[in-house]
Amino acid sequence: MSSTSLPDALQGLPRRFRERLVRRYGEIKRNYREARWEPSELSGGKLCEVVFRVLEWHTSSPPTYTPFGTQIRDFRQACRRFESLTTFPHSVRFHIPGVLAALYDIRNKRGVGHEGGDVEPNHMDAAVVVAMADWMIAELVRIFHGLSTHDAEAAVEGIISRDIALVWEVAGRRRILNPSLSSRDRTLALLYHSYPAPVDDADLFRDTEHSNKSVYRRDVLRALHRKALIDYDEPAGMVSVSPTGLKYVEDNIRLWL
Repeated sequence: MSSTSLPDALQGLPRRFRERLVRRYGEIKRNYREARWEPSELSGGKLCEVVFRVLEWHTSSPPTYTPFGTQIRDFRQACRRFESLTTFPHSVRFHIPGVLAALYDIRNKRGVGHEGGDVEPNHMDAAVVVAMADWMIAELVRIFHGLSTHDAEAAVEGIISRDIALVWEVAGRRRILNPSLSSRDRTLALLYHSYPAPVDDADLFRDTEHSNKSVYRRDVLRALHRKALIDYDEPAGMVSVSPTGLKYVEDNIRLWL
């Protein structure tokens, strides 16, 4: 999003809510970006449970909410209870609860392990989950931000703006769209993008746009192999990213711009 972090953009909420919202929202986005449709949908259900409690807390006096760890029974009917709270705006009474109920149904009633049919719906469902999550988080920022109006608007715009993948596939090759990345990080990002399939070292050399193949093999591939971030089968010319390398990428390289 913008230079304003999501926790900062939700300063109007208690920390116990902020931390859970950020964690669950981040899980949805990360799983979707990595084509993990089912975990993205599961995280969508967990986000619903946090947002529901935010609405409970916001609309009760004194503020109370269903304790975390306690099941919310008949979730759709529970969301309808907000409709009668006429002192609150439509967003709190109808819009957010309506999205909550729909998103929760995708998690629970559509299921996350679809079988059969002409079209595999997991990707479609996960895309809807992400769009609904974006809208709800942006709406919560609009309502609960502890920022100037300008910064809150920038934060909301950052949430709903389109992400761009770091790796761009074009004309049978791949390009890294962050020119500041080192050859090492370019290599790991490309391998992560191809995981679990191994990649030919000649293709990696081409796509990292390194200037010298011998130097690239010596200073990048062999060095990464020694650190167990990759497995480099030099006689076969094939490179695979290791579990350690996957974790490094997820912790250190921004895969979406």
